[in-house]
This record gives sequence, structure tokens and C-alpha cells, in this order.
Amino acid sequence: VEDRAVAACPTSMTQDRKTAHPGTRIHTYPDESSRSAQFYRRANNSIPDGVSRSMALIHPHPIYVASGNGAWVEDVDGHHYLDANNNFTSIILGHADPVVNAAVTERLGKGTAFAMGTEAEIELAELLVERVPSIERIRFCNSGTEAVMGAIKAARAFTGRPMIAKVEGAYHGTYDHAETSLGSSPGTWGNDDAPVSVAYAAGTPRSVTEEVAVLPFNNAAASRSILDRCGDQLAAVLIDTLPSRVGLPDVDVEFLETVFTTARSLGALVIMDEVISLRLGLGGNQGRLGLQPDLTSLGKIIGGGFPVGATGGRADIMDVFASIDGQRAAVPTAGTFSANPVTMVAGFACMNQLTEASFARLEEIGNGIRHGCREVFADHAHDWQITGKGSLFRLHPHRRSIHSYREARLTDGETRVMAELQRRLLERSVYFSNYGLGCMNLATTDADITHFVEAVADSLKTLD
Repeated sequence: VEDRAVAACPTSMTQDRKTAHPGTRIHTYPDESSRSAQFYRRANNSIPDGVSRSMALIHPHPIYVASGNGAWVEDVDGHHYLDANNNFTSIILGHADPVVNAAVTERLGKGTAFAMGTEAEIELAELLVERVPSIERIRFCNSGTEAVMGAIKAARAFTGRPMIAKVEGAYHGTYDHAETSLGSSPGTWGNDDAPVSVAYAAGTPRSVTEEVAVLPFNNAAASRSILDRCGDQLAAVLIDTLPSRVGLPDVDVEFLETVFTTARSLGALVIMDEVISLRLGLGGNQGRLGLQPDLTSLGKIIGGGFPVGATGGRADIMDVFASIDGQRAAVPTAGTFSANPVTMVAGFACMNQLTEASFARLEEIGNGIRHGCREVFADHAHDWQITGKGSLFRLHPHRRSIHSYREARLTDGETRVMAELQRRLLERSVYFSNYGLGCMNLATTDADITHFVEAVADSLKTLD
């Protein structure tokens, strides 16, 4: 039940390891005398922006982490934070999980990278094929971006067609085609029923956006019309059924049915991006929704805390990656560290611990946070809302009804509010994203849930 109170949550059945609450105290952010600030000034001499990931940047300086344990992390200044980010959803058991650590430690003594296959690769592949019914064959890579790119290339090779369709505002990594209309704005996005394909990175060739049709999420009629116009040029529809940048809205059944049936009537494939949403259940969100995509992109949790990606799907489609009778594969793939044994044993050690009870507990944690935040918003008359499923949630500093990217997209003023909320939460021992996306791991306790809700409540008072 979505609004189940925190008090009703039973003790975790899947994670006996509970980390003690490290104790919290209000500290000032930013602090230009802190080690994090010093590291930032030093890093800027060798790294643009001081960090290698844009989402790790916080103004005026990012936080540099020293360690993590369970649901909490400690920065280089000794401040502790409840991790409500979990490396943007990739940590599911908790930081420094002992089973994963033991598997990795054993592997390190045997070598870390070879130009040969290992049994560890087979074991993780078998586990994922068993758990996700639509996946008959799978190949590993090093990131979710590569996993999506591989699926798109496979769809093009299998169908012999150039175009893909994707949802406006949906994030699928940093492949040029997948980035189309990720950050479109009112001045560029066009009509509601016919979104314009907008490049994300400067310098993207016009030919890229010409090969991508953009769908408005949850708009069945418009999506059908757009796909029909693609006709026999459409190779695949790329879809995330719980897109974080679209606001984590509920997906409309008619929209899903339309996307799947229209794509297949045109001879195109459906690629489901489960890089994030696999953490919603043993079979991912496709298992929860009863969907059967042709290809699936995976990443994040399947690496057990190490860099990973995977493309899986129907055996006949996945054959485009195979070199048959000694001939070059239709889609050759390499990757020096693809399926490296360290990632493979870590991924297996992580995924093998996850059961139906694990995902039930994650749902309870998410429900506790959503229920608690809704009470805070109601009690203090804040015009905020929270969306999400399972352990995923997103805070929104407005009450607009969210069905698609255009309602969820933050205005300039709302963007500033969210950045300020992030800073105030840092002072209250919570590490959170700057656009409202949150995610908890299995080491999260009921006390941690209460801490998060109280930190949000206290922070909002400072924003009034």
C-alpha cells in the first residue's frame, strides 16, 4: 500500500547488516576552509569542474567522500550523510557490503583483467537470463550508456533501418542519439503533440536529431501518429517506463500498449531501458508491468558497485553480436574491460542476495519516505509533491500534475530552490541530488527514514 506508515514497516528480511546511526549535527555548507573546498581548488588544476561527472558538481564546491558503510557515507571532513543518492541508484545492498567485498577480495588475488572469458561472466549471465523473462541472451559492457548504445545498434542491424524513437526528456546515457531532447525547453521543444528533436550536447550533427523521433510520455494518440510517420524507417522505440528526468510519473497503460503494438505493427523493435528500474523487482519493471520488450539495457545494480552495463534480449536479435561460421559479427563489440572478472563476481554476489523479500523491503522504505514527506508537505502547507515507486522517489517544488517531461521540467526559479534544498540537506546530514531524485538502499533503517523526513521538514523551513 503506497501510503503505509513507517511504523508499519517490518524489520528487513533481506539485510541483516544494519549500520548504527553515526550521529548527526548541523554543519555549515559551503565551508571554504573545509578539505572538500581545498580538494576542489586543487582538482580544478587538472580536472574541468573539479570532478569527472557533471552530476557530482555542487556549487560552490562538491563534497569529496572518504568512505561509505551501509546507508551512510563520510566525507573527507568527517561529516556523515545518509546517502539518499546511492551513486545515482547503483548501490542497492548498501555501501561496503561484506558479501560483495569478500567476493571481490578473493578475485583480486587471482587477477583482474584478461583477454579471455571467465566463468564469472557465465554465472552472472545465467542469473540475469533466469530472472528477466524477455532476456534469452546477454552481453556485458562497462556502462548503461554503452548498454543503450549496443541495443540501438543491434536494432538497426537486425531491422536494417536507421531511425529510433524515444521519450522527450528521458535520460538514456550519453550516446548522441539517446540524448536527443533530454534537455529541451519551451523555446525549443515545439508542440505538445509533436515534440521537436533537440540536440543535447553542443556540436551534435544535425543528422543525429534527424534520425530520432521524440514521443510525449503518456500521450498514446500523439505517439501513435509520430511512430506511424516514421513508417518503415523505424528500427526501434527506446523506452524507460519510470523515467527519472520525466519526474518518475505513473505510466499510462494505454500509452504502453500503443508504443508496443505500433512499433511491432511497423516491424520495429522495443528497447526497454532498465538500467535504473531493474531495482524495482527481480524481473525489473517489465516484470511488474507484464511487458515483453525485444531488447533490454541493464547497468548499475548488476555490477555490485563496479562499472557495468549489459544488453540482452531475444536470441535471434542478439545473434547480431555473434560471429557465425567465422564471419565478422553484424555488430562487432569489444571493450577492454567488458565482463572483467572483478565486476562479474561483484555483480553476482550482489544480485544473488536479492530476493522477493528484498524488493518488498525496498518498497516499504520508499513508501515510508513518500508517506512521511506527504505529511510534511500537508502539515506545513508546502506546495510540494513526491512521486516514485519502490525505493525510487523524486521531490518536486510545485503541485503541477505530472504526466510527462513538460510538467516535471523545473523552471529557473524551481531549479534554484532545488539547489538550495540540496545544500540545506547537506547541513542536516543527507546527501541528495540537485534536481530531486532520491534512492535508498537495503541497509536503510526505519530511523534513517525518519532522519530523512525530518531533514526535509527542517530544510523546507529555511526555504520559506
